[in-house]
Amino acid sequence: MTAALAVTGLTAGYGSLIVLRDLTFHVEPGEIVVILGANGAGKTTTLRALSGEIPAEGTIELADRQVGGLRADQRARLGIGHVPEGRGTFVDLTVEENLRLGAYHRPAREVPGAMERWFEVFPQLAERRGQLAGSMSGGEQQMLAVARALMGAPKLLLLDEPSMGLAPMLVAELFRSLAEMNRQTGTAMLLVEQNAELALSVADRAYVLEHGRIVSTGTAEELRGDDSIRRAYLGV
Repeated sequence: MTAALAVTGLTAGYGSLIVLRDLTFHVEPGEIVVILGANGAGKTTTLRALSGEIPAEGTIELADRQVGGLRADQRARLGIGHVPEGRGTFVDLTVEENLRLGAYHRPAREVPGAMERWFEVFPQLAERRGQLAGSMSGGEQQMLAVARALMGAPKLLLLDEPSMGLAPMLVAELFRSLAEMNRQTGTAMLLVEQNAELALSVADRAYVLEHGRIVSTGTAEELRGDDSIRRAYLGV
């Protein structure tokens, strides 16, 4: 089976600062894969390199298509959805306007149906469809950011710290929704998350980054049972 994402030799950074060094990893269709690591390990940089926000060297293949040399908007059209750290909603636009922007490259006839689908998944957004995004709670804005990315019908959804700043109850609700969407749609997900226990509870596999290099990989259950991983990331 063709991988949803296949990355070989990914090297990236900011100007002369190299953050990622020769990363090789993959995400299979329908998988949820987690990237774990301490602050500064290169997790956010990895997602930014994949989505095209920063230049990178190496090979990035989306369903066997080389996308490494493409602009961010071109990668989005081909099926990479990105929910950046800090949500990134358009605060001066309404919920509905944010969602329409997420579907900018889809045929207009598909947009209403897609919008109603995600309103069913996130009923709080349906209740606030005419409300400015900036006036909503942090949890609601996070749900909007996820729904906006899904409006583009991505083959691969990149999620950067989706639990950041959310109350525990909202975090649990968000992760249940992500797991359910994965089961229903088969959308592959690559997740960066500080809440390692919760991330591993919904993931199929995980990679551990240290200083811009992959130092460990395995199934979610294997990493949850690894004493060094438990001490470093699970607090036990």
